[in-house]
Amino acid sequence: MGKKRSFLIVAVMAVAVMFPSTQPWAAGQAGSNAQLPLPPRVSSLGSGIPDLNGVWDGPSILNNAIEYLGGLPPFTPLGLERWNNRVLGDDPTGFCQPTGPGRVWHSPFPFQIIQTPGMVTFLFEMHHTFHRVFTDGRKHPEPLDVTWWGSSIGRYEGNKLIVETVGISDRSWLFTAGLQHSDQLKLTWVFEKTAPDTIKFSETFDDPVYFTRPWSIAYDFRPEQYDMMEMICTDNNRDVEHFITSEKSREQRQQ
Repeated sequence: MGKKRSFLIVAVMAVAVMFPSTQPWAAGQAGSNAQLPLPPRVSSLGSGIPDLNGVWDGPSILNNAIEYLGGLPPFTPLGLERWNNRVLGDDPTGFCQPTGPGRVWHSPFPFQIIQTPGMVTFLFEMHHTFHRVFTDGRKHPEPLDVTWWGSSIGRYEGNKLIVETVGISDRSWLFTAGLQHSDQLKLTWVFEKTAPDTIKFSETFDDPVYFTRPWSIAYDFRPEQYDMMEMICTDNNRDVEHFITSEKSREQRQQ
């Protein structure tokens, strides 16, 4: 065997080691990752804690949110006035701004839960973002900064993860239908593992500025054999002329 051929074989073997075959990722239809194999779920959190790890998805609640809720929320006069005069063109996500913790669950995109000691991390395909929930016994920071995603503290009770989120910017919406809130909003989530393939999710909205009392919605999350894809949106995207329907929208784009 000549020296050149020997060198070529060694080079090919080296490349094969450096870049292993991607054939497992190509299983299923081309261009789709819906059939990708996922790693087995392994819980290192100890007994008595529900295993919520994995990729999950729920119903998409978009502009039909009020029909889904079965009627209007218990609005204060201000909340009702803001609802009646909402402008869908002012949608923050139309400007590539964050969905915030109240709206992200209602999007038509899956999310992944990663549980580790002292923390639960949510990875969202929507805008390729993440959110951390601390379960190590800490309190909300004081003073509390108001941010797009707020501060989330969680605790386990039986087969439930209960999360309280506060300090949420009033720039976000709760639903695509245009449901707004103040920065006094407190969200309470309950993730209850009712079956190996079911998380019962409930969300309670408590905002004394917009609502006369707390109110809740509930639905199920189901597991997905899916490897989430990258979804990128640039803040203040200039290619949004079709969203410009009000003076508020124009002012936001100039900030």
